[in-house]
Amino acid sequence: MQLEEKKSKGVCWHCVLLVAALLLLAGLLVYAALREKEAVTDAVEPVDPELAALHEFPPMDFADTLYYEKAVATYEGDDPKDVYYYEKDSLGMPTTKKVHETHYYPGKVLFIDGNLSEGTNRDGLWYAYHKNGNVQTMAHYKNGKEDGRYTVYYENGNVRYTGFYKDGKRVGEWKFYDEEEKLTHTKDFDNK
Repeated sequence: MQLEEKKSKGVCWHCVLLVAALLLLAGLLVYAALREKEAVTDAVEPVDPELAALHEFPPMDFADTLYYEKAVATYEGDDPKDVYYYEKDSLGMPTTKKVHETHYYPGKVLFIDGNLSEGTNRDGLWYAYHKNGNVQTMAHYKNGKEDGRYTVYYENGNVRYTGFYKDGKRVGEWKFYDEEEKLTHTKDFDNK
């Protein structure tokens, strides 16, 4: 009986060392994974701050690998084609929830860019671009549906047409222009 009491009160140093070794190994693996992610260079040029301010990109820093995981599909030759950012969980592991997506024409020319909610629904301000780099479409989305100002541009940068959406449906007066941005006609979607 005395022998059993002695074992229960004593410290099992082998167990302590084993647990310490496992914790050290786990820490080293996490450190190595983080260093590997930092070493990977982005295939995409960073967004120009002036362009970001002009287009009112949201204040989400997708270069911050602490909160977002980047996945890139490329064209032949490693130019980016589709770039997705996934939210990370509290342990720093990527989830399946997409929070932002960017698509490119060949040659790293921006095509479409915007944020997502619920992993699949467009949300907030989205931009589509012509191959020459000029904005093609500027559209507001809410829960995956157009909601707010919607403007389409000609390749020369002039407005082609503009109006508003509410819950995915055109509302109010829409204005249509020619390539010189002269008003050609209007259409009232409240009084079809």
